[in-house]
Amino acid sequence: MVKTVSSLSGLISACKRKRVLLLTHDHADLDAVCSAAIFQKYLMRQRISSVVGVPSHINEQAQGFCFRERVSFTVNPDLCGFDVIILFDFNSPEQLGKLRKNFEQVRKGFCGCKISRAPKLFAFDHHVVEKDSLVKGENAFIDSVAVSTTELLLKLLDKFDNKQAHFWNCIGIIEDTGHFLVGDSNSFSSFAVSLKKSGKTYSDVLEFTKHHLEDGERIAFLKAAQRSEIQKIGSVVVVTSTVSFFQGAAATKLLGFGADIALVAGQEKEGCITTLSTRADTEFKDENKFNLMTDLMIPLQKQVGGEVGGHSGAAQWKGKQSIESIMQSALWVLKNKFEKR
Repeated sequence: MVKTVSSLSGLISACKRKRVLLLTHDHADLDAVCSAAIFQKYLMRQRISSVVGVPSHINEQAQGFCFRERVSFTVNPDLCGFDVIILFDFNSPEQLGKLRKNFEQVRKGFCGCKISRAPKLFAFDHHVVEKDSLVKGENAFIDSVAVSTTELLLKLLDKFDNKQAHFWNCIGIIEDTGHFLVGDSNSFSSFAVSLKKSGKTYSDVLEFTKHHLEDGERIAFLKAAQRSEIQKIGSVVVVTSTVSFFQGAAATKLLGFGADIALVAGQEKEGCITTLSTRADTEFKDENKFNLMTDLMIPLQKQVGGEVGGHSGAAQWKGKQSIESIMQSALWVLKNKFEKR
């Protein structure tokens, strides 16, 4: 559960007169960069400077946001150069991308061939804490009920009444809910309050979430639809499919076709790590008190291993199982849950 504003005092004290990195996950999206930008602005109020860092890749919308809102960021920053590292919208080692090896070395106090003091680590995230989470305990600001990390931050920084921060919260929420495809009354309330305080319009928010489909993404969605199979588990409609890329986005598309739960698996190349992305319809999730993490991903991880992350409506598994094997295992977990009712 997210902590109170007073819990921030230790973080702020740790940041004073230190080199601070605000690190997003690899393939940074709008929620990640917006939450990092919000906290950077908050730190500026405390007269603390910081750097926004992105491992390897930032997506189209997030890059457009940074350009239009004048948020500077560094790709693949050298982690040795920072005393404090704060994670935004992730808490899993797999989401560090190419920075994972560097992060593990720095965490142990090694910078190249030199021994140095390990940086202090903090995290702001709305995904469920796992065994392999990078930050736990008092330094982890986690709220798995929040639909976005921006929502978590604005809830935590309730006295930080900044127009830009509220506007960026709107962008984070609209993006991470898929334009409210998932979410609840609290999400709508947070969005409405922030929109009013930002002085912006709904159209202004949507401008930042426009996405031009590249040929590869368009083809992936069409292949996912073409390869989709319908599984009826009790009264639950589960749709499965396979694509090499864009598994998460493809799973979201399948919800739009009427699935209660969508499972999309794939490998970038044969023999590589398999990714299973899952999505659950909000209405179905609420009516059935279903949570992708606790009801699918964690039991799946106990059964086959691998790394998991996500929240109630969107979650992911990565591991060395074949596509066929992990899909069968996921369906077995769902059958075990829903066929017993």
